[in-house]
Amino acid sequence: MGETAKGANRWKTWAFPAAVVIVLGVIAIYWWASSAGGSRLPVVRDAAPFSFEDVDGNTVTLENTGGKVRLLYFFFSYCPDVCPPTTFLLSQVQNRLKDLGVFGDKVMLLSVTIDPERDTPERLREFAGKFDADFSGWKFLRGEEKATADLAKQYDILVTKDSEGNFGHSNLYILIDQDGKIRKWISVNSYLLEGNLEGTLDGIIGDIRSLL
Repeated sequence: MGETAKGANRWKTWAFPAAVVIVLGVIAIYWWASSAGGSRLPVVRDAAPFSFEDVDGNTVTLENTGGKVRLLYFFFSYCPDVCPPTTFLLSQVQNRLKDLGVFGDKVMLLSVTIDPERDTPERLREFAGKFDADFSGWKFLRGEEKATADLAKQYDILVTKDSEGNFGHSNLYILIDQDGKIRKWISVNSYLLEGNLEGTLDGIIGDIRSLL
């Protein structure tokens, strides 16, 4: 057999195993990226500092929750429409995070009322109980009304109040990373308008995992 033929056979002998190794390598990289949550979200800007009290009177700030991913939500318990289902969705996020072993330790949920006059600590505790909120990693917070509305504006959340005391607000989650940077505003419209609970939940968890 000539050298050319021998070389061709030798190439064929090694080509298949090499191709298998390459394919397996690509699969491994894809699996690793998927298990790690995929590509990290870009930094949008610094999150505005805040200081609120939880239902037990403890002070919760941007600083003392640092080192954790935070999902921030402005709401009020007397909301007649979007707040209850959006809070229910957060309860499902809580459950998923517990399954992943990161709830409270690496990720926190922060629900801030825009109606502190009516949303007393007792009222917030009652509202949270309807959604099986675990206060070890999900804080229901309140502060002064105007300061809260001003803070919401810094997060691009519009808060309105009519002459009869009824509130309106942008219904979004704000995803904040461990370093206090805003990474994303998360819409839940696919859940609220289309009933796509699992798809919306998968997207939220994917965004959170991308920061871990």
